[in-house]
Amino acid sequence: MASSTSLKSKAYMVEKTVTTLVADGTIVGPLVGANTMVIAAGIEFLASPGADTVSATVAVGDGTTANLAAVSMQSKDAGVNLGGVVPSYVSTNDTIDAVMAVGGTGLVAAQARIWAVIVDCNANTKDAAEVTRDALA
Repeated sequence: MASSTSLKSKAYMVEKTVTTLVADGTIVGPLVGANTMVIAAGIEFLASPGADTVSATVAVGDGTTANLAAVSMQSKDAGVNLGGVVPSYVSTNDTIDAVMAVGGTGLVAAQARIWAVIVDCNANTKDAAEVTRDALA
């Protein structure tokens, strides 16, 4: 019997609303299952983190790969969405996190959304007997 590909393995987005930090640190983002391809990831500021005089960067990734390389985040307005397209493969359950590096003071803890576009790479096939359209063909 031939196998038929499931429609399950399509790209989809995972996201988590978080509060940004005011000092160096890691913000835990959305969960990504084992054997998942991360196509892109980023962060959207739902409120401005402020402090145009502070040096602050944010990178987003799984701790091994920065899907969004470190970019300046201070003085970003609400609604600014920063994304990176460095792909990575996650072999075990993990999270997509935002890593902040802050030089100085003045940032405010602001709401943000960490997101990632992912594809589940686990096996997703069924035997033809389980797929009605194949059985009818």
